[in-house]
Amino acid sequence: MALFGGRGERSAEADALAAEIERLDRLPLPELAAEVMAKAFGPGAEWEDPEEEVTIGGPNVGAGATVGAIATEMAPGGSTKGADERTRLRLQRLVAEGVQALEHAALIRSQMHTAMNSFDYTPTRLGRKVLAARAVAEVVGGGPPS
Repeated sequence: MALFGGRGERSAEADALAAEIERLDRLPLPELAAEVMAKAFGPGAEWEDPEEEVTIGGPNVGAGATVGAIATEMAPGGSTKGADERTRLRLQRLVAEGVQALEHAALIRSQMHTAMNSFDYTPTRLGRKVLAARAVAEVVGGGPPS
């Protein structure tokens, strides 16, 4: 076995990532957005932010989730290692679509932290309420907030 995983191990990871991307690509947009919301901001997620500690902007301290970071969390095993750039970009585009739907539903807000060179996101008060009620797909799909 190679020191950093053999070719077969990388292939299995790449196959799992490709299968997950295909699954996500088949989801209706409200369901995709709900999965993005849960993975990024749900209970136990890195950017859950129940105490509203994510800052508005400025230095990177207190920054929220980026599309790239959420995409990595969406990948099987929390890693896109072994995937080619095209595959990573495909996953990031799907996540970006989910993020946009969440923004349009007022469930997350974007912000810019100075050294990140990209937007980051955090849930709104409504977003936390809808996520707790497990009603993200319904709200993104145009239903009433719970």
